Order: sequence, then structure tokens, then C-alpha cells
Amino acid sequence: MRIVEVDLKGGAITLHIENIDDLYVLSSFIRKGDLVKAKTSRRIKIREGESVRKTMVLTLEVDKVSFHEFGERIRVHGVIREGPERFVSLGSYHTINVKLGDTITIIRPGGLTEEELDPIKEAEKLSEHKPILLLAIEEGEATVGILTSYGLKIYANVRRNVSAKDNPKEYDSLLKAFFSEVIDIINELINQYDPIALIIAGPGFTKEHFRNYLDRKIRRKLPVVVDNVTSGTEAGVYEIIRRGTPDKVLREQRVSKETSLIQEVIMHLSKKDNLVAYGLDEVEKAVTYGIVKTLLVSMAMLKNPDPEKREKILKLIKLAKSFRSEVYLISTLHPTGKQFLSLGGIAAILRYPIKK
Repeated sequence: MRIVEVDLKGGAITLHIENIDDLYVLSSFIRKGDLVKAKTSRRIKIREGESVRKTMVLTLEVDKVSFHEFGERIRVHGVIREGPERFVSLGSYHTINVKLGDTITIIRPGGLTEEELDPIKEAEKLSEHKPILLLAIEEGEATVGILTSYGLKIYANVRRNVSAKDNPKEYDSLLKAFFSEVIDIINELINQYDPIALIIAGPGFTKEHFRNYLDRKIRRKLPVVVDNVTSGTEAGVYEIIRRGTPDKVLREQRVSKETSLIQEVIMHLSKKDNLVAYGLDEVEKAVTYGIVKTLLVSMAMLKNPDPEKREKILKLIKLAKSFRSEVYLISTLHPTGKQFLSLGGIAAILRYPIKK
């Protein structure tokens, strides 16, 4: 997610949506009563029995928001407050579909707080990820790229003749020489860029053979993901991105961190060592005492229909940060996140035991 513009006092923020996690965060951020301004389309009657679909910019007063993970969109339904009056009736209802690549403005009457923006800033931080190495490889050709938050750079293309299948020993020797050249490039990029993961993709079995060879030759271990693309060319590297594999790597890293924190909460609960507070009242007490090491809040809690409870949670987040507690907003897009929500959706790992 990219924050295009923000005005806290005016309660306005303009966002560019980059991946499915952004849509999830946005669906939790937008509330009933917010104004949402975005490009949309609406069927317009031009004469009796004839209508056309016309693109326009509308501002809705939000009634409800729904997230559609598999359709990769959110639906914002509400009353039209601004728009071209020759095409729409102000006060009528409309639904805006927000998709990947869209830009949207949300205006919150009464202004925005820094705590309300936390989920948005977290999503933006994820977009500014450390580099990921991309390798498209097939028999005799490989292309290496480095993906950063600023874009993709194709670093090298390696071509070698490995066609000696009638002579297995010679073929094995040629393939190893080809693999060694690619690994030298990967090791150089690891030293230069300190990537968080390597994605290896290609047609056939060459990618698996290379993956096995890599384990013995790579200088620094890092997470490796294997995927399918149609070639080992530059087009294959771009295909890795189009398939969304880098986004999946980043999402899995976030899920892994969230899962380990929730498991730590459950572990302390099972040990009954009083190093965890859960439920809003207990957590509020622990935060007020300044003994919270890590505060976990389900994203679903920020969408609580009770404005008093929602405001209470936002104030707790602000207070926890003032005591230098780490704050994590937990997604419900993975099973452990859903389990955490069923436990109450808010918990704190403590610096030392709280007296009951």
C-alpha cells in the first residue's frame, strides 16, 4: 500500500492499493459514516429501453464494506453524496468495487488519529520490503533479477550449451558448470543486497535440480521458494511477479511472525505463569501499569461496531506505545489469526508477572 496524501485534521487520506493484504487492511479501516471517493462505473439510462455503463468519480457515505478475498476486491456500499448530477441522483445508493491498482480517498468526519492510521502504515511498511532474489531457470538458460520496493532490476542472463544427453557424465559436468555460474551470481547478490528470500522458478525439473545443488553451494542460507514459470528468460522473471509469488513470500513472513507471537500467548496461558493478559479489561490494566512487552490486537477489533470500545482500543495502542511496548495488528486471513480472535482478539505478553 502507498500513502499518496494524508491530512489528519481534515480526516482525509488517499491510498494506492498494491496487493490483496492492502484490500484486507482497507476493509478494516473504512467505517460506516466515512466518505469514500473513487473512480467507479454506473449504468446510465440514455433513452427508453437503452442504457450504457459510464465511468465516473463518486463520493459515497459508507453504509457497509465487505472484503472478497478470492475476488481480490472490496465492495463499498453507501449513499452518493458527490458526483456528476446529470448522471446520478444524490442520495441514491451505489457500490464501489475497489481492486488492486486502484487509488481511493477516505474522509473521516472529525479527523484521523495516528493510532487509526497504524494499520495503513504497517501495510505501507510491508510494501517497502527488503530485496527478494528472483531466478528464472531452464536447461541451459537462467535470468537473475533483484526485486526491491522500488522495482525490478534484471541483473544477469546466463546461457550455456548443456546438450550432451547421450553422454551422461559430460551432461552432468556441463549442467554443474552452468549451475555454478548461476550460483556465483546469486552469492554476489546476497552479499550486495542482503535479500530476505530467493524465488526459483522455471519449466520442467531443472529448477528442482538447481535447488538441490544450491543447498550445497550457497554461502548464506535464506528462505527458498520454488515456483513454475514458462521459461528461464527475462520474461520468466516478470512472470514470477505476475503470478504474485513475491507477495506470497512477504505474506508468509508476516503470518509466521504473527503465528509465533500467538503461540507464545497460548504457551504462557497453558503454563499459567501470569505472563499474559487477555481480554480488554485485563489488557487495559496491564498497559496502564506499563508492564506490557508486546501488545497483540486483532484487525477485526479495529472494526468493532461499538464506537466506545473501538476508541478504547485505539487509546490502549497509543498508551502502550508511550511505554515502548511493541504493537502487532493481527490479521484474520490465516487460521492462527482467527483462533486469536476467538480468544478475544486482544492480548499482551508481559515484561513480568501481573499479580492477580
